[in-house]
Amino acid sequence: MNPKILYISPNLDFSGYANASRDYIRALDLAGCNIVTRSLRYDGGNFQQSARELELQSRDLQNVDIIITQSTPNETQKQNGIFNVNYFAWETDRVPDEWVTQLNQMDLVLVPCEENIRASRRSGVIVPIEKVPHTFDVTKYQTKHKPFDIQGADNYFKLLTICQMSKKKGVDALLKAYFSEFTPDDKTLLILKVYFGPNDTVEHQQMSLNQVQKIKEIMRLKEYPRVFLIHSVMDDAAINRLYSTSNCYVLPSRGEGWSITHFDAMGFGVPPIAINWGGPPEFITPDTGWLTSYNMSPVVDMPHPHPYMYTAKDNWAEPHIDSLRAAMRQAHSEWLASKSSGGQDTTWSQRTQACIKRTHDFSYDTIGPQMRDIILHHYKKWKG
Repeated sequence: MNPKILYISPNLDFSGYANASRDYIRALDLAGCNIVTRSLRYDGGNFQQSARELELQSRDLQNVDIIITQSTPNETQKQNGIFNVNYFAWETDRVPDEWVTQLNQMDLVLVPCEENIRASRRSGVIVPIEKVPHTFDVTKYQTKHKPFDIQGADNYFKLLTICQMSKKKGVDALLKAYFSEFTPDDKTLLILKVYFGPNDTVEHQQMSLNQVQKIKEIMRLKEYPRVFLIHSVMDDAAINRLYSTSNCYVLPSRGEGWSITHFDAMGFGVPPIAINWGGPPEFITPDTGWLTSYNMSPVVDMPHPHPYMYTAKDNWAEPHIDSLRAAMRQAHSEWLASKSSGGQDTTWSQRTQACIKRTHDFSYDTIGPQMRDIILHHYKKWKG
């Protein structure tokens, strides 16, 4: 049995959903699925497809057996007489009521982490739900990238953060932990690569600078460790150079369905620090990085065009600053010890190698067949 699968997703965009959808499509294609794709467009749709991706996009829609829509459930429409699948990722402990109605019309729901399953069941989703972890082209991590030369930071311990400037990403908690844990004498540098949206201006860059300065003002310390703020568009090659420039990746997101940046950091051998909730615990282990403690807290200060999303009816993980500080300090100490001993077979070198090895558990060859078999299992039951 090899049913025809129509995969609908924002596969021409550049969001996390878009990146994940391209990887799932490639993995299913390599797993031998009969697949055709169509695009949703949210942020411009300018991704340059490969020859194979163009071929999948050009295939006809005759005799489709399964439709997979990778989008928020409110964008998903059930098609009668066809096996309907929705894939979504979410960042709080419950799913909006408006989504539950749509999800319960599906024949199968796919999510990337256990927390998303619990949130769905807690909110009233009763149809089958399965976890399918994100998948990646792990060969891309084998390419060596030239680090950036940051003036005066040659011998500094460099922490990297890549994120949108929103409450969800926890930049406020990160800065409080970083500023309170380190001093200039520690020779640390936080590389903060941020943005607000795809059409940011100079005014948005100033807003980012103001937010960093505001945290300093309310902390009222005499001195602060260095921050290198980047608020500009960077292509994939430049982003990969940022990973190569850094020693540790830290992002205390209050909610993540997965977190591609944490995973990419691991692929490049950069140990990650994350909150022990949501997506990151699916792939970060004690030998690769640090999962810090938290408490569940109502979602606040997270504006969204849909009034039913990110409300205080939901909870997410509020970072524990002390736990975050301790993780950054331990990373710094391990790096220093490795540096002073020449870096041969140290705790830090073992950690970086464990990061690279761990990412192979989520390769196309591993996740593609897993995703295929889950879908076909439920399709056969539905058809029978």
